[in-house]
Amino acid sequence: MGATKAWWLAALDPRVKLCIDVCCLTDYEELIKTRGLKEHGVYYYVPSLLKRFQTAQINELIVPRARLSVNGRQDPLTPPAGVEKIRDHLRPLYRQYGSETDCRIELFDCAHVELPEMRALVLGWMDQYLVTKSGVA
Repeated sequence: MGATKAWWLAALDPRVKLCIDVCCLTDYEELIKTRGLKEHGVYYYVPSLLKRFQTAQINELIVPRARLSVNGRQDPLTPPAGVEKIRDHLRPLYRQYGSETDCRIELFDCAHVELPEMRALVLGWMDQYLVTKSGVA
């Protein structure tokens, strides 16, 4: 549940400098298409949300702050089409701010697991955006 909390918090609180989530980003409509609603618990759903918002619109609120999401291509919780839909929506927005490299949404060849390559990417992202940019390094 931490991944979902991360992108919701970053979307709703501009004090959050960057957002990193592992194995839980997808478009709700794509989750419905793949019949994946049962893969999540009640924590993942906001009543009547889809009447007004899509997942990409919520994630849009994070722009232009740094954004990293790593997900598994075989993860039933994160259908790849939903991950790609959000990525494709966000890239042009980051490009408008001249910060396209500050948004990275990746799919790995795995299910609902954190691979060592994912962990390395997350740690590198933290070094880049929390340590180096804050002047600590």
